[in-house]
Amino acid sequence: MALRRPFWRFFMGFVLLSSLYRARAQTTGDLHYPSTPLPYTTTLEPEINPSGLMKPPHYGWHTDFIGPWRGYFDLSIGVKAWSDRFTFQNLIFGGFVDLLPGLRARLEFRKRNNNKFAQVIPDEFYLEAYDQYRGHHMEGGVSLRIGHVRYLHFPFPDAIALFDTVPDNRDLYISHAESDYRSIVLEGEVASYGGWGAHWTGRAAGFSHGDNPKGTVIEAYAFYRTHFGDGWRFETRAGDLAVRRYPVGQPGEPGYNVYLGKQIGEFNVGLFYEHKRSEPDFTGIAIQFRPGPVTRVFGRYDIDYSRRPEGFTAQIPILHLLLNEDKKPEHGDVLVGQVRAVRIRTLDVQGLVRNEYEFRLESWGQTSGPGVRCVVREEPWYLQAEALVSPHTSLDSRWFHDRAGPGQYVQVVTYDFFKPKSPAEETNTADIAPNEERLTQQTTDR
Repeated sequence: MALRRPFWRFFMGFVLLSSLYRARAQTTGDLHYPSTPLPYTTTLEPEINPSGLMKPPHYGWHTDFIGPWRGYFDLSIGVKAWSDRFTFQNLIFGGFVDLLPGLRARLEFRKRNNNKFAQVIPDEFYLEAYDQYRGHHMEGGVSLRIGHVRYLHFPFPDAIALFDTVPDNRDLYISHAESDYRSIVLEGEVASYGGWGAHWTGRAAGFSHGDNPKGTVIEAYAFYRTHFGDGWRFETRAGDLAVRRYPVGQPGEPGYNVYLGKQIGEFNVGLFYEHKRSEPDFTGIAIQFRPGPVTRVFGRYDIDYSRRPEGFTAQIPILHLLLNEDKKPEHGDVLVGQVRAVRIRTLDVQGLVRNEYEFRLESWGQTSGPGVRCVVREEPWYLQAEALVSPHTSLDSRWFHDRAGPGQYVQVVTYDFFKPKSPAEETNTADIAPNEERLTQQTTDR
């Protein structure tokens, strides 16, 4: 719906100022913890989350559970602006909630883009069962999601994943159209620390009345990932790769792709090439950014440019709800455990936010149980990568005309778990100082 300019200028200014104030308030007084080295991995995690937790994680299977009925939900509204128009769009409410160790739910609802305010539909929603493994020589994980899925990567994306196809928006304009991965998605990956590994993704669909259930292998490939030299990164995949034509979720095709990247100052720049049996050869370029004032503004509002229709899009946060989580510990609480996580969003071709996923990466200590309080530290969202991919190999006008590629936005999150002091600890003079002061002293000692 279009609004008169004086009104939307006032409204936008008010929302932007209030959301910036909330962002400042959320980061004020954050605790500073000493950290251990990050566990070795061949994924992109070190470029997004370079430090580990206060204690090293354990080896073996881990779900990094944060406790039952803990999670978060966000309410936001999208806008799109160009020289001759300004419209509101994409009013969404969604988040994650943990249920049991290795079991959580993703729920997101959106308002249809029409004048009926009460017409709300589910967008991305599923129940996920997952587990991950960390060994002395390898790592891996498995995930089973039942519902409507709009983000496919698990256990953590690599550089080639920056060029993957994002689901489109045909379901918003065509009745009963499917634009996501449904109804059952199973993923598994195993990777050696030497760089070699294998990945598999399949889906089962057709469970609606009158349909015949069928299974599809979306991806089944071997891969190799490595760093070398002064900031170089090389990746390749070979096998059945996901096709790029819509709708997403079709059977994969034999082929291969390669990625070569280089760290240049505060940026990581990479080139991409992909060949498959029936699709055109694709080429691409990606730039990864570090968190800073500009990238954090882009990340907080998911700012992007889209061509159809042309304009700049943004997603303005309105409300951030925490379920059974706090922002600060109680005076005298004792730190008993931690969980490190990374949240990722990717925009679709029209700049709409329609997916989000929280990767659980590592943990130590007690993270649930009677008397355990959860304190969450959420770093600001920021624009982490921009990737462009095109079905042409020559960098000409056709390449730019047919290009596609969403931005990737990330947020690093740490869950700290506290318990009140026991009577014996209360009498120990070494523990009289608040937990924040003890941690600061540990950092100084180091």
